[in-house]
This record gives sequence, structure tokens and C-alpha cells, in this order.
Amino acid sequence: MSTWAGVELGEYSIEEWQNTYHKWLFNDTDRVREAPKDSFIGYRMDTATLRRRLELQGVNRLAVETEMDEVKLSWIKEMKELLSVVDFTEHHDEYLCYIDGLLNCSIDSWLKLIPVARAISIPEHTSTQNKSPDETKNLTAAEQNLLKFMCSNYDEHPNYSAGAYHFPCNSSFTYAWAILQVVESDVVCELDISGLIDSGWVEDFDDLAEYQAGQTKFYERAKVEIYEITHLSRLDEANRVLQRISYSGLVTILEAYLSDVVKRQVLNKESIKRRFVEKFDPFAKSQKKFEITEIYFRMEQLDKLIVDCIDSLSFHSVKTIKDFFSSVLLISIPDELSDCLAKAIITRHDIVHRAGRTKDGDSNEVSQFDVQALSQLLMKVMASIDSQIVDDLLGDWQLQN
Repeated sequence: MSTWAGVELGEYSIEEWQNTYHKWLFNDTDRVREAPKDSFIGYRMDTATLRRRLELQGVNRLAVETEMDEVKLSWIKEMKELLSVVDFTEHHDEYLCYIDGLLNCSIDSWLKLIPVARAISIPEHTSTQNKSPDETKNLTAAEQNLLKFMCSNYDEHPNYSAGAYHFPCNSSFTYAWAILQVVESDVVCELDISGLIDSGWVEDFDDLAEYQAGQTKFYERAKVEIYEITHLSRLDEANRVLQRISYSGLVTILEAYLSDVVKRQVLNKESIKRRFVEKFDPFAKSQKKFEITEIYFRMEQLDKLIVDCIDSLSFHSVKTIKDFFSSVLLISIPDELSDCLAKAIITRHDIVHRAGRTKDGDSNEVSQFDVQALSQLLMKVMASIDSQIVDDLLGDWQLQN
């Protein structure tokens, strides 16, 4: 089933897309995520911001008038050619009216009549922005003819307008400029993509969702997996094999969380990616020197090289974790947590490689109590890291914009 999304300026539709959307004049600083309370996910800006961005695009009164004249002339030419056809009688009088309106009305006439045309096309609409259709009696003859054209079913082929009410323009930017002249200054310009998200056509604003939730999706998933393992370990507390497997599985969850967080942060944030390349010694040492002629090839391969380096790291090594997170992500892990984690990882190493025995051959068995204690420790470690990740989730695009 198709889903539509579009740019709305007050009560006027500026542009629409089917099963997708374009950012139009919005940028990341305009993103809004009000779900689930108001079910709005999209972009929003005020009229002052929109005016400025249109001006930066070169859309001003002179440019709009020039564009209008070009489109109007194309329609007038098409109508006159149809009128010259001998057997063309069906719309003869209508087209004469349309031509008169197009030729004798200025841009101010169009701006005056857009709210009137809207009131006629949507009679149940009661906005104070719309003039009553009764006011048509105060229009000049040319304006009345223009209004008939604006409310008509005239086939614009092949010179289609990018605006409603047959507003003569080639760009939705031009149409937006026109609507800005007829709406109040306190209206907002919005692009609601919540329907597209619900239908699965586009992705949600994950970073905003995580920021609002106060946790990353990786942490949320890890918490569920930790709960499942600790619940499993309680089913047979006397089963030492089950407890060893549970203990080892918990550390694996931590490794997966750390790896996922690291990859996303490094690959998706340019400032962090640069710091990784410049500051993380293991990556620098793994790369050979290259000639200047190879620079573009190396840039194209950069993300793959970064992923390969991250995959080669031992995220069950506390030293590796602390070095990486402090130097690249600027995230600190409290010493009391890292010290406890180091001991737990030694136990896990004994479980995986020596069936629960130390290097000296002594038994290093774990109990359900140990599993529970480790789960609580890992939650603290991940919570510490995740809170610092969330704190910087929106930082890059805020600085860039």
C-alpha cells in the first residue's frame, strides 16, 4: 500500500512524495520526534527560517515573477494554439477568460487570490486565512477570470506547475515563497514522515529515539540478553556446566555491545572517524605507507580498513577497551568497574580455554551467585559507557549545522 508524505506550510501543501521523501530545505537541526505522544516524526521550521533559506537559494520576488512569466506564456501559447483550431469549441469561452486573467493580472493578484481559490476549493475550511467566496464580487474582471482559471481543471500538459491552484512555477521553492506571502508569520513548515516509518518505507530517527530513551538500541538489546541468560542460570543452580556457560555468555554479550557501539560511532561520526585514524596507534601501525597517487583508493577503502581493525580487537581485554574508548571515543570507564571486569574476564578465559581451571590447574568454578554478580557488573559497565554515548548522540549534526 502506498504512503504519502509532504511539505506543509500552515494549511497549504507545498510538495508530496509517494513511499519516500526528500529533505527539501530542511536539515538535521530541524528534526523533531514527538512519538508516541503526538505521533509526529519529521522536520519542522518556522517561517523566518524558511524565508532565509529560500533567499539563500535565490528565490525572491524578482526571481518568482520571472519564473511566473515564463510558465504563464507557455500556457497562453498553448491555449491560443487550441483556439486557432477551427473545430475547437468545447472550451473556447473558458480559454478566452483564462488568457485574459493570465495576461492582465500581476503577481499581487495571484497572492490575493490564492486564499480565495482555497476557500472555493475547500468550502468547509474555516481558517481566518481564507477569504470568503462572497468577496469575489469585489474582484476586477481580470481577477475574476484569473480565479476561474485557478479553480479550473485546465490540463497543464506539457508545462506542469509545481504548485497548486495552477500557480505558474517550475519549482516548489517558488510556490513556497508565494504561500509565505499569504500565511501568518506564526505558522510552521513541516514534513511529517511518521506514516512512512510506520509503513516501513523509511527508517526512524534512531539517534533521536535513543537520545529520548536515554539509551542506545545496543544497550537495550544487551539488557534483554543478560536477563535471559541470568534467568536461564536460575533454572538449575546446581548445574556447574550451565553456570560456566552462562558466565561466559554474559562476557560475550559485553563484547558484542562494545563492538557494535564502536563501529557505529567511528563509521557514522566524522569527528570520531578522524580521531580513530589519527590517534589510535594499532590502526596506524597496521597500515603501510602509500604514494600520493593512491590517496583516492585508500579513501575509498577507509571504512573497510576501519572495520577490519575493529574486528581484530579483543573486546574482552580490559586494557584494549580502556585504551580505545578513552583515546577514540573520549569515554572513561571508572577504575573500580574496570578492575572488577578484569578479574571476571580472567575467570571467563579459564572457563573457555581450561574448562574452569586456572593456569596452575586449580578449580575456578562459578556459581549462580557469580553469574548474578557478573550480570550486575556488566550492566554497570555498559550503563556508564552508554550514558556517555547518548550524551553525544546529537553532537555532530548540532555542530555541523
